[in-house]
Amino acid sequence: MKKSIFRAGRRSSMEIIVNILEEARNGINKTRLVYRTNLNFLVVQKYIDFLTDKSLIQVDQRPNLVYVTTERGLQFLGEFAKLKDIMGIEQVVEYQTFL
Repeated sequence: MKKSIFRAGRRSSMEIIVNILEEARNGINKTRLVYRTNLNFLVVQKYIDFLTDKSLIQVDQRPNLVYVTTERGLQFLGEFAKLKDIMGIEQVVEYQTFL
């Protein structure tokens, strides 16, 4: 059964990805990312692995390990914002999640 494309409960994977990319713009550690995105450590790690594999975030070895949105990730956020504007909606819920 397919979900509505309008907000209907839980966040979609796409919304979570956008949330993570936005939170990581200036660098963020995993603990803060967990709390800011309202996810648990296991779920956040799955998204980190996915986003790192797609070159949307990178691991930065500052004094402590942080995750930072890459230039490609920022481009993704810009394109996503354009799509939301074209569709005239604030939130997008995808049909199926990938994780």
